Amino acid sequence: MSPAKEDDVILSVRDLQTCFTTKRQNVTPVDGVTFDLKRGQTLAIVGESGSGKSVTSLSVMGLLGKNGHVSGGEILYRNRQQEQLRLDRFTAGQYRKVRGKEIAMIFQEPMTSLNPLFTVGDQIMEMITLHQPMSKKEARRSAIEMLEKVEIPAAATRIDDYPHSMSGGMRQRVMIALALSCNPALLIADEPTTALDVTIQAQILDLLKRLQADLGMSIIFITHNLGVVAEIAQDVVVMYAGRVVEHAPVETLFSHPGHPYTRGLLACTPNNHNAPDDGSRGELYAIPGAVPSLSELPAGCAFSPRCEYVSNDCLVARPALRCVGKNTWSRCIRSETL
Repeated sequence: MSPAKEDDVILSVRDLQTCFTTKRQNVTPVDGVTFDLKRGQTLAIVGESGSGKSVTSLSVMGLLGKNGHVSGGEILYRNRQQEQLRLDRFTAGQYRKVRGKEIAMIFQEPMTSLNPLFTVGDQIMEMITLHQPMSKKEARRSAIEMLEKVEIPAAATRIDDYPHSMSGGMRQRVMIALALSCNPALLIADEPTTALDVTIQAQILDLLKRLQADLGMSIIFITHNLGVVAEIAQDVVVMYAGRVVEHAPVETLFSHPGHPYTRGLLACTPNNHNAPDDGSRGELYAIPGAVPSLSELPAGCAFSPRCEYVSNDCLVARPALRCVGKNTWSRCIRSETL
């Protein structure tokens, strides 16, 4: 994949491989992932559960845990001083200086991500004082301002609430406030709307877009919902079984999907025009089968057991990610004919 202009890119991931060591074997849930994220833009990473989306984001954040490590490739981050940092070589101490201040993350489930023993204000203030030379009084004032920015009503009072006393939507807003409390240049949002109802989802998406415009930050938005992607992203990376199977501008992806897996994901969206024209358009489409186990990947294309276009060539060798159009890549030998 050809790189974007260096000055425009805040994060460049090149041939990333992430390995986890278990008692039985080593597994590689992220295998050769490559993408660029431009400043001020939103890149969506989509795919079913088990496709490697969250592990990719945890690799960037240095949060893989004791049994996980980056085993290959590069993670290059260009900070506000235009210094290029090689994150995949960072120590835990170096990561602590960057995490929260330069790069922040919103996790999937705010109820398990927020500490139930501390008020939401204490948790935001801790992040602020960790990275900024502020007194406790100044940090509290800054935390209230952040809660107001994410539209928490009566922020000066709610700052002393515990997470359990808030609704799911409010807790997600607190997570956003916590992530943005030090004005990071890059925000990773891992399924930030999954546990919320449709109305609250729309509010959170609008909030993220508004904050992005105000703060000028870049966003990696991780989701399995392509309907959400259309609302927020400029570019999309589609992952399957740890690999990128398609990478395209959002308009191209929706109008001319180049990989059968992407077509399947689009067809799963209600009322989508990419659903199979077999008389079942009134029914909700589902991709047959399931994501294969990482220890039992087929020899050829990982999607071949579920693909309606599979041929003998697909079963022999792993297809390469190749350019099939302007800024568009696909890992399918039949991309031009779909």
